[in-house]
Amino acid sequence: MRKLFLLLAATVLPLCVASAQTPDSLSVRDSVEAVRYMDYDSLMTYLDGSVSMSDSLVKAMAGQVEKNRSRKVQGYRVRIYFDNSQNARAVSEAIADTFKVKHPDVPVFRIYDNPYFKVTVGEFRTKSDAMRFLEAIRPEYPTVFLVKESFSTI
Repeated sequence: MRKLFLLLAATVLPLCVASAQTPDSLSVRDSVEAVRYMDYDSLMTYLDGSVSMSDSLVKAMAGQVEKNRSRKVQGYRVRIYFDNSQNARAVSEAIADTFKVKHPDVPVFRIYDNPYFKVTVGEFRTKSDAMRFLEAIRPEYPTVFLVKESFSTI
């Protein structure tokens, strides 16, 4: 009887704990949005109100940031436009501006790489994050695809 009770508790308890998560916590974690990783200045602003730090810690953090300022990280971006037609410059400007209005929290990069005008969005560290965002914007931009790029960490 004791073994049966322990077996039942071992199977039911994890189910109860898993169902205890609120729908709000799941929706925030599972929501599809481009995550711009916090840079040094926004981190310091965030910590300033809630954490008291010694001057030596602030100085050490600033030194570490300065040392790694030129460091690049491999990540993913989503290419929403590329073309080399005669009106490609105007079209790429219009697409970049429209995207900025619809998604103000997502960084937009418009470049000219001879002979193409390209519009790329987002800065994703993982391929799965980039794919989630790509699928979310695919109805608006049906020809989107992933691009692996290096970008600055700061």
